[in-house]
Amino acid sequence: MKKKIFIFHPYPSFGGGDTTLNKFISSINKVSFDVYFLSLGKVKKKHKNLKYILLKSRSTFFSVFEIKKIIEKRFHNDKIIFFSMQYFVNTSVLLILKKLKNLKFFIHEINHPIELSYSDNTIEFFKKIIIRFLITRVYKKAHIVSSNSKETSSELSRICGCKVLTILNPSFIKKNIKRQKYSKKNILKILNIARLEKQKDHLTLLKGIKNSYVKDKLQLTILGNGRMKNQILNYANNNKIKIKIIENETNLQKYYLGNDLFIFSSIYEGMPTVLIEAASYRLPIISSNFTSGAKEIFNGSKNGYIFNKGDWRKLSILLNLFYKNQKPFYEKEKKCFKNLNKFSMKKNLSKFNDILSDLT
Repeated sequence: MKKKIFIFHPYPSFGGGDTTLNKFISSINKVSFDVYFLSLGKVKKKHKNLKYILLKSRSTFFSVFEIKKIIEKRFHNDKIIFFSMQYFVNTSVLLILKKLKNLKFFIHEINHPIELSYSDNTIEFFKKIIIRFLITRVYKKAHIVSSNSKETSSELSRICGCKVLTILNPSFIKKNIKRQKYSKKNILKILNIARLEKQKDHLTLLKGIKNSYVKDKLQLTILGNGRMKNQILNYANNNKIKIKIIENETNLQKYYLGNDLFIFSSIYEGMPTVLIEAASYRLPIISSNFTSGAKEIFNGSKNGYIFNKGDWRKLSILLNLFYKNQKPFYEKEKKCFKNLNKFSMKKNLSKFNDILSDLT
């Protein structure tokens, strides 16, 4: 009889976490495992040989009670590996399902715990206080805790008092990309790929462009959607910044190949897949020193040009430098590309599947 894996991902979308999760799922041996995907939202792009369960609850927390009933009714005699990601999901899962004896919990984090220090309103503030408290209590109940960066693993281990493994994002496949380097262009095309949320700090990116001496020579394309869209567009229009926002785009390759520079302005992350992908397409990068992952990708600042979070003045200077002389940016891009093997698709998916095997 096949072993069972339950993957609980309440709100499927197009983010970096979803990209990593889809790679994890595709790598699972479906001959050895029956894989069930549980969600509150409908899955637009489904995997073959997966069984999908659409939950009826209106929130992640209450949906876990629904999952508990499903397991007790239909799978009470089965041994199950239960996989989930993100703090708000993992704490609910471990709190409510921990007494089920036939489950082994494999939880994975895609953001640094600093995420829990940021909130948009009072309700979210108190929710994150509760989540942080629960991390210190229930993460010890998981059989495997992992994250996507060494920095996150270290801090999370300190908070929860248990061992945290590191599975880097399986994002790198070596590509033979040749770019026309050091070319002087009338318009420089800048790419950013990120959800349109405060965490990604697009306003710092826009302020950097606004205050650059070469503002009129820059064309910004942002791939993403979110609550900040109107604010971003209004700022850009009021300051005469050339901008395009493209929502729900899944074919990223043409944008990596069709732009001259990648800028990442985020405040915090886990390990951003888009930066690894941009580097694999040999695209020069300017990035904030976000928490966490920047150190592992850029080796401090040896492999890329870095500005402090929110420092639009430094970003403006770097934009001026790039327009004036691209050569040093490409030299750092070469070093960054050589550093990408640690994010190998094969290596990190193998690590993920080794953990699944150990749990059976």
